[in-house]
Amino acid sequence: MITIAGRIPEAFIEEVRQKTNIVDVVSQYVQLKKQGKNLFGLCPFHEEKTPSFSVTENKQIFNCFSCHRGGNVFKFIMEIEDVSFPEAVLKVAKFSDIALPQDLATQEETGEQSQAQQLRQLYQDVQVLYTHILLKTEIGEPALNYLQKRQLDEAAINEFGIGFAPDQNNLLLNFLKTRHVSRELMVRSGLFAQRQDGQLIDRFRNRVMFPIWDQSGRVIAFSGRLLVKSENEPKYLNSPETEIFQKRDVLYHFSQAKRNIHQTKTAYLFEGFMDVISAYRAGITNGIASMGTSLTTDQLYLLSRAAQRLIICYDGDEPGQNAIADALKLVKDRSFEVGVVMLPDGKDPDEYVKAYGAQALQDQLENHVMTPIAFALQRLAHQYNFSVDSERLAYVQNALQTLVTVESTVEQDLYLHQVADQANVDLTALKAEFINANRQYQRKQRAEKRQTRLTTQQTTTAPSPVFNVVLNRTEISERRLLNLAIADETLCQQLLNHDGFAFNNPQIQALFESWQEFLQTDSQHDVAGFADFLTPEQQPLLMEIEMLTLPDEISDDEVNDYLHNIQTARINQRLQNAQRQVKRATEQGDDAAEMKWLNELLQLKRQLSQ
Repeated sequence: MITIAGRIPEAFIEEVRQKTNIVDVVSQYVQLKKQGKNLFGLCPFHEEKTPSFSVTENKQIFNCFSCHRGGNVFKFIMEIEDVSFPEAVLKVAKFSDIALPQDLATQEETGEQSQAQQLRQLYQDVQVLYTHILLKTEIGEPALNYLQKRQLDEAAINEFGIGFAPDQNNLLLNFLKTRHVSRELMVRSGLFAQRQDGQLIDRFRNRVMFPIWDQSGRVIAFSGRLLVKSENEPKYLNSPETEIFQKRDVLYHFSQAKRNIHQTKTAYLFEGFMDVISAYRAGITNGIASMGTSLTTDQLYLLSRAAQRLIICYDGDEPGQNAIADALKLVKDRSFEVGVVMLPDGKDPDEYVKAYGAQALQDQLENHVMTPIAFALQRLAHQYNFSVDSERLAYVQNALQTLVTVESTVEQDLYLHQVADQANVDLTALKAEFINANRQYQRKQRAEKRQTRLTTQQTTTAPSPVFNVVLNRTEISERRLLNLAIADETLCQQLLNHDGFAFNNPQIQALFESWQEFLQTDSQHDVAGFADFLTPEQQPLLMEIEMLTLPDEISDDEVNDYLHNIQTARINQRLQNAQRQVKRATEQGDDAAEMKWLNELLQLKRQLSQ
């Protein structure tokens, strides 16, 4: 981790911003689709089903209409990678292949690092150590021999950062002590177990180490596989969860695979690390795994921002098939096009590549993809003995319960033919049975929906929170007028020259005044640069205003209408105040004050009538 020694020159920040297209950066994290002038996708900062995250390319800004995060390309990187502004500038510069100025020195971060940054740096250092032990030391030779027997060469080891933790209690502890890592940080890292006497010992010993990365490619955890089997220890041991690692929202190899996932719109979901690695070596670079645990909604949401198509390829044994069935239930209501690959002979991808080669695995993944319904029917068929009539009938009845969930009539017809052939029953009779089963299913669905609505009405005691604030005419006018003023320097100057003009909303007025100050700087006078000029508290409102959809051309009459609405609102505010003052003066018997405020009322009413 590095940081800038001193201040980054404004000219360099400006150069990076001007030479970077925010769409290219955001597209590494979010699947964007063009809608009108903007691009939309699922927000990377919170879970949602309907896209509310928008990028405006011509202004080089982003905004989420639900969680209200917004800003320019630097702000996006700061938010999604949890880094400081200088770090974001450096990351964007690297992305755009912009060389740092020669006089821009760097230095190692010390006390300025956040706790999360310290943990990530610690894990990165440990990963380098473990890989060095594996490849460069004598104590790493047994693990290296094991990996080579599994057909992993040095290139694959380096690609996946694989290492080895030898069977020595204090190797890592002593290494970190020489680097002056605090005990408190070592305890928080989860890399150590603590004995009753308080002594720290290495958590991972005699294990091949697989680093786990976050979506930005930073090491945040390890999974260690025992080199020598032991009845007293698990085959795989994961880092405990920390502030930077939560299993539910991490996908193995996602950071490396996401570029290819974005390009192909397809992700291959495997069951284990070695499956991902074997698939990668076979040319499948968009493979991921779900950390050896059940698939989670958080992991699916991470995938949904990058992939449209999800192919599940778990082990072919019974536990693997059960895991596929569970994953399909979780994916059911998602927007993915889902497929399932069952490798022959119950093999996993690692075994299959070794037995038949890389091309054979590619062929299976590309040309032998089943739909979820086809998988369910195949799995169901394996549970029955078709030489027994009662079991054939049981299969048919259960198959029909599966087919009633299919919406497409074409799919229904296809699978009805398959079931008829599989069970050797008359197709016409089967279709008649299906019609009856489908009617019952539809009645059940309608009843469940009615019950859900009734339950919701009974349990709702307070109105739901309103996330989309409805603006009145004046508020809309102020936002639109500021949007136009920022885009048109002539209009901006007209507002400044307009006698007594000011926005009623103090936050919008503050933005207007800040824009005047920004125009005096040497920066490029665009919205993306203005965002950096503002305080973090001001940026969300600016993004909302800049994301307004306005016609390409606004007439003078429309601008005058905005001005009229704003001025009318100000007069009404003064009118309400005058009415309160008249009432107060009358109650207090102050005739002079009452007359003063009555005259004020008359003047304000004349202004409104003009």
